[in-house]
Amino acid sequence: MTTQMTPLATTPVRVLVVEDMGMFRTLLINWLEGWPRFEVVGSAPSGEEALAMMHTARPDLAIVDLQLPGMDGLEFVRAARQVRPQMHALVLSSLVDPLALTRVRESGVEGYIEKDATPEQLAAALEAVAGGRLFYSARFNETLAKEGAKAQAVGKILSRREQEVLTHVLAGRTSREIAELIGLSPRTVEFHRANLMAKLGANNLAELVVNAQRSTLAHFK
Repeated sequence: MTTQMTPLATTPVRVLVVEDMGMFRTLLINWLEGWPRFEVVGSAPSGEEALAMMHTARPDLAIVDLQLPGMDGLEFVRAARQVRPQMHALVLSSLVDPLALTRVRESGVEGYIEKDATPEQLAAALEAVAGGRLFYSARFNETLAKEGAKAQAVGKILSRREQEVLTHVLAGRTSREIAELIGLSPRTVEFHRANLMAKLGANNLAELVVNAQRSTLAHFK
């Protein structure tokens, strides 16, 4: 990657990279280390490992993959801000599913950009988020604009918690795994799953997946 960023501050921005793809993580770190504006203070392949670094790394900015093993990127950001509330977050992902992007928008993270972005686009996103400004890619905004009516329909059909549970169900996670990730009891997760099946007209997990896909609420990946 080659581009040029203009330094906006004398003190480097402390960056934590949370990305499970080893080669991509290494390339991103190497690129960041070429700029005095940013100081990479840690990297991890999972949210759990990144959380363990929070007290020592003290990041000003986290670059986070949305899809991680265990807790996802948004869950990591929520947990990390319990330790370091001032930390900004830029989500870096290839996921363009409308439901997932709606979760990103509502999560409080300052930015989102795709993994196939140009170095110039990534530099602009980092500068904006590091400066406390919002940055959402053109594709992100276009996707949500096109799906606006559908997203509004989702909000009317499902509660925010039900949407969150549905995302994990479609990712293949069990009720116990979902409960541990979002801080609920397994019984409460089962309650939400039952509501999801009722609202989406499904009698079992397979039908839930199919009906959710047909409703364009999410794409099973």
